[in-house]
Amino acid sequence: MSASLTTTPTTVTQNSTISTTTSSRSAPIQLSKELLKQARDRLLEFQNEKMEASEDAEPIIIAQNVSLEAYIKYIKTERKLPIRIRLVNGKIIAHEIPLSSHGAVANRISFLILAWNNQLRGTNEEDLIVGSNYYTADLTIRPLGLSRPPVGWGSNSEGRPYPTLVVEVGNSESIPSLHDLSTGYFSPQTTIQIYIAIKIFPTRHDGTRAMLALRYLRTNQNNTVPDIIISFGTGHLHHNTIAFLTNRAGVRLANITGVGFSAIACNAPRIPNYQLHIFAIELFNGAFGGIPAGAVNGFFLDLWELQDIVLNDF
Repeated sequence: MSASLTTTPTTVTQNSTISTTTSSRSAPIQLSKELLKQARDRLLEFQNEKMEASEDAEPIIIAQNVSLEAYIKYIKTERKLPIRIRLVNGKIIAHEIPLSSHGAVANRISFLILAWNNQLRGTNEEDLIVGSNYYTADLTIRPLGLSRPPVGWGSNSEGRPYPTLVVEVGNSESIPSLHDLSTGYFSPQTTIQIYIAIKIFPTRHDGTRAMLALRYLRTNQNNTVPDIIISFGTGHLHHNTIAFLTNRAGVRLANITGVGFSAIACNAPRIPNYQLHIFAIELFNGAFGGIPAGAVNGFFLDLWELQDIVLNDF
C-alpha cells in the first residue's frame, strides 16, 4: 500500500462537497473540529423536508488521496466522531449522523431476524474492508459455520468471513449514496449475498413521512440494481426519488410497490405487500450443514415494524 496522505480541508460547498488539498505524505490524517461540524451541519440539512428532493446531491467529501493504512490508523484513535464516515476510492465521505432512530431501525431488524433463527449471528457497526475501501455497515448477519477465508481475504483485520447479509439505514444519507454501496458490497472480493438499504425520509409539514426499502441480490444478473423496492411510509415518495430510481438506478417503475403505487396503506403488521423476503439460500450461503430445518422458506422482514419504531418511538 502507498504511504498515507494528509489532507487539509477547507469549507463545505453548495454541492455538498468539502474542498480538500493534499499535504505531506508522512503526516497522519487531520480532520479539524470545524470541518467535522461543517459536515454534520450539512447532513442535518438533509433532515429537513426541503432537502428531500435533493437526490442529485454530491457526496460530502472531507478528505482526498487517503490510503487505507492512514484511514485505519485514524479511526482507531477517533472512534467518537459526530458523523459517520467511510473510505471509498481514496476519499473520506461523511454520510450519516448517529441519531437514535437510525440505530433503532438497525437494531429492530437484527432482533427480528435473530429471533427467527438461532443459527444466525448479527453485528452492529461492523467494519468491512473491500480492497482499498473501508465501510462500517449498520448491520451484518452471518450464519454459523462459515469457513475461515484465506489470509488476506477476510472482511477485516480479524480475518473473519464476510457476512451474507448487509443492512444500511439512511436518515441523512441519500438514496444515491445508499444505492452506490451495492458496487462495493458485491465486489468479487466479498461473499456478501444480500444488501438491503432502508431510507427514512424527513417528516413533512403535513406530518407524513416517506420510507423506502431496497433489496439487492448478488445472484441477479444486474446485481447493482435493486430487484425489490417497497415504499412503506405514511406518505408517497417524492417525484425526484422516483426519477432517480428509474433513471440512474435502472429500476423499472413497475418494480416499485407499496404506498403511492396502488397498494393499501402500511398501517398494521403482517400485511403481505410490506413483507420483504430474504431468501434462505443466500442468507445461509456457505454455512456448514446448509439451510437449517424450518428456515427453508426464508425470512420475511415486516416493514411495518420499522415504520412503527420510527413514528412511535422517536
